[in-house]
Amino acid sequence: MSDDLPDISRLASLLADPGRSRMLLALLGGQMATASDLAQAANLSPQAASNHLARLLDGGVLRVESRGRYRYYTLANVQIAHALEALAVAAHGHDLSRPTLRRKGNGEIRLARTCYRHLAGRLGTLLCEAMVDKGYLQPDTEARAFDLTASGQQWLQATLAIDCTALPLKRRELARACLDWSERRDHLAGVLGEALCTAFVTQGLVQRRSGNRSLIVTAAGRHFLRHHFDLVL
Repeated sequence: MSDDLPDISRLASLLADPGRSRMLLALLGGQMATASDLAQAANLSPQAASNHLARLLDGGVLRVESRGRYRYYTLANVQIAHALEALAVAAHGHDLSRPTLRRKGNGEIRLARTCYRHLAGRLGTLLCEAMVDKGYLQPDTEARAFDLTASGQQWLQATLAIDCTALPLKRRELARACLDWSERRDHLAGVLGEALCTAFVTQGLVQRRSGNRSLIVTAAGRHFLRHHFDLVL
């Protein structure tokens, strides 16, 4: 019997293999990677990684670009990234009833990282909450989104040179609430979340680490957080 329900079983089967899931999680920071990079991240042989990548490309989970001699893989779209982050939360959901367990992930990953192209970890969640407290964002729990206020637009323009008038006006695309898998609180996603992350990187408030998606919060970044929000990481 046919119906209009989406077929999630095909996607689920692609994510079910541990090797494929590790490669996908390695791309959750929003960056591109070669097949050899992903093979190393998933502890797979080059041949096994190549077979897995072919299946992920065929399933529409990844896309690939040729740059000179190399082919670079990345997640197909932001919806795939959000699904992976949600699955990471669900995978550790049983920990909520077992408070004696240690929190997942190493200290660097938990403190600050990228989730696709926005700020995550303790940095991302505290920054999101501080922007709400300051009145820069107004949460809509039912819609899992935020409204950007006039004072928020002014602050972003004045402090981080983010021109909010150039960003899409659709609320769900502009500022989404994304449940953080390590903190289990929301960080800011959507186009505004990407713009905020880009500004933090370009202005030297955070630096990317090689080898994983964790971020270094610089001295300038710590000063910024303390000065504007009285936050100490």
